Amino acid sequence: MTGLEEARQVLADGGLVVYPTETAYGIGCDALNPDAIDRVYKAKQRPREKGLTVICSSLEQVENHASLNDSERRLVKELMPGPLTLVVEPKEHIPENLNTDFAFRVSSSELCRELASEFPVVATSANISGRETSYSVDQISRELLDEVDAVLDRGELGSSPTSTVAEVVDGDVEVHRTGPISKSDIEGAIQ
Repeated sequence: MTGLEEARQVLADGGLVVYPTETAYGIGCDALNPDAIDRVYKAKQRPREKGLTVICSSLEQVENHASLNDSERRLVKELMPGPLTLVVEPKEHIPENLNTDFAFRVSSSELCRELASEFPVVATSANISGRETSYSVDQISRELLDEVDAVLDRGELGSSPTSTVAEVVDGDVEVHRTGPISKSDIEGAIQ
């Protein structure tokens, strides 16, 4: 079993780590490293057009990598950490192979925020694309585990709903994936 410091070093060195999030096990890498991002797509056999989301540790970290308007900044302050993934405009230094936008959340998991303390970390389910979500390391396919450099095993996780994915477009909230935070909660937070 890998410890947190070792996992952070693996990420900093361009490696891939399987880690527990507040919902399920994820596979991650340094979200600013294009080569590591390529490895995630390959390991998951994920179509590139799907893009990847990231976990950030704080509003300050988000603002280093994304251009937030006032409404988006309010959402981060009011609803994060929590189960909301917000789609925003990336800054120019964000690798093009990450996503066309910058889709992030400040995780409610302290472990995830600590893992992302130095840089945003890719957060995508630890499975081959299209297969079942994994709530324990034992459920992750050997095929995927063979592609990663470290595993943070924290036992079996309770199954939780995935985050709400939303975007603010011209002042209106668009929900791309329904989750625990409702559209009305999001609208209330930006007014």
